[in-house]
Order: sequence, then structure tokens, then C-alpha cells
Amino acid sequence: MNKNNRRASGEKVQKGEIMAEEHTRDNAKCKSDEHTKHLCYFVSYGYHVSNEEDYKSLIDEPKFKCYFCGRTAHCEESLCSPMKL
Repeated sequence: MNKNNRRASGEKVQKGEIMAEEHTRDNAKCKSDEHTKHLCYFVSYGYHVSNEEDYKSLIDEPKFKCYFCGRTAHCEESLCSPMKL
């Protein structure tokens, strides 16, 4: 990804896709069978953009932080490797 928000192919990247592309590597580190319920998985598919209010409810009043990506969440089930804040 270059700083002009274009892929190597020259195709323009849409809002929300930059963060998704940056965090797809986080998905590979998770060994959980429940990975599809984790914030990094949601973000990699743009859920935080398309379902902003639902996403906010998952991160409101955080109690845990992910060791891998640094995201915070209210429930430890929303993170790959949760640590208490």
C-alpha cells in the first residue's frame, strides 16, 4: 500500500480498507476456533466501518487489551490474546 491510498495495481482503496489490509497479518497469529468473533477479524473485513454502532458496543468501556494487535475490548472473547487492563 502506498501513501496515496492505492494498491500496487494502481486501484484506489476505499475508506476502511487500509486498516483492514494492515491487520490481516494479525489473523494468522490466532489459533482460536472462535477467531471469527475477534475484533481483528471484524476489522479485516471492514465491519468497524459498515457496522460502526455494533463495533463501538464491543469496544465501549474496555477491560481487556489484545497482546497481538493492541486493540481493546469490553469482553475478552473479542480478542485473540486478551490481557486485563
